[in-house]
Amino acid sequence: MRLRSVAVLLLAGCLEACGYHFAGTITALPEDVKTIHVGNINNDSIYPGLEKNLGFALEQAISRWGTLRLVEDPGEADAVLSGKIRLVELRAVSFDQNDLALQYEVSVIADLDLRRTTDGKSLWHINGMRQTDEYSATAQVIVTSSEQFQQGTLDADDLPKFTEVQLADSEERIAMDRLFRDMARDAYALMTEGF
Repeated sequence: MRLRSVAVLLLAGCLEACGYHFAGTITALPEDVKTIHVGNINNDSIYPGLEKNLGFALEQAISRWGTLRLVEDPGEADAVLSGKIRLVELRAVSFDQNDLALQYEVSVIADLDLRRTTDGKSLWHINGMRQTDEYSATAQVIVTSSEQFQQGTLDADDLPKFTEVQLADSEERIAMDRLFRDMARDAYALMTEGF
């Protein structure tokens, strides 16, 4: 048992020396940045309200990964994360024999910036961050046994009750939630790990 403990400690030391670490255990941000506030997210796309989705997803990512503490009051924050949704692209990627869209791809392009509150210095920024997801527009192509469907809010028994428009709208909202969750997770990892 003691030999195993020594081996684990040696392995951990080797990994740390090589630059490996457990996610969320260190940050590349300055040591004085411990609290963060999610500020204004502007929306230049034609889809209203998405700025709230991105802001909420960023707050969830910060709370979940925990290197920085989320605060509601910008006056209590060491840094403020703000940004802009530049563009939302929606395009059909699969069609039936009558050229009706079966599946869509949605992409969001955003800029994010983290600034220290005391001097306004930019600590991290990313321009043109792109996240993409797909969704089905008709029940005939939804794979109800897929992990993606199982994690959603729809039930397979309810699919026949939806019109095609209702189903496509619902699937689009679910895809957008996934997209913003993934974008926020990736942005937080990039911001805290210094990439």
